[in-house]
Amino acid sequence: MSEKICDLQTHGLRFIQSDEYFPFGTDGVELANFVEGGSGNRALDLCCGTGIVPVLLAGKKGVPTDGVELQPGPAEIARRNAELNGLPTNIYVMRVQDAPARFGRGAYDIVTCNPPYRKAGSGEKSASGYVRIARHEVELTAEEAVSAAAGLLETGGKFYLVHLAERLDELLSLCRAARLMPKKLQLLRPSEGKPPKLFLLRCTAGGKSGLTVLPERTVYGTTADDYPS
Repeated sequence: MSEKICDLQTHGLRFIQSDEYFPFGTDGVELANFVEGGSGNRALDLCCGTGIVPVLLAGKKGVPTDGVELQPGPAEIARRNAELNGLPTNIYVMRVQDAPARFGRGAYDIVTCNPPYRKAGSGEKSASGYVRIARHEVELTAEEAVSAAAGLLETGGKFYLVHLAERLDELLSLCRAARLMPKKLQLLRPSEGKPPKLFLLRCTAGGKSGLTVLPERTVYGTTADDYPS
């Protein structure tokens, strides 16, 4: 295993990248940038991986952000990334499904999630253990991720999600069923003239209906890991 420290080119932040795990992707960066908040908030990032969302939220926006990650290897890198940048971030190695019981409703007023994109049975058996869990819903389904967020947030709390555009209708339905009302949506395309591949969604716990759809946006410089096939 080899590592390198990357300059995130914002707020003096640096980030440890390991060739054993996914490099952070545009989807994680876009998710962090989509969050509205500041030092008066407290956030929890579900499926935090090596910690790009907690580092950007805490280091760039000043939002104290903890992380939950199932796999010990990426979680350890996430801890080191928080330490590298002097951030007050706690990384918990645990199942996302257990987070509501561990922290309680209202411990955080912002929950973010960049979950596995692909349903189980869609090619994960050919992937390595780490990739299989990170990309496919073998340990965490979309419904379970949404349910965990709902169990953590009191009325008025915000849930931020990034996911595949092809599953937008499913995720909107799951969020509404969990009383996480969709309030802001943005579609992201990989280049001009291409259809959207990802979406960013903000929901409000116990909120009223009414969805604002932002202009579709092109995000260049993506990799295959950002838009897994």
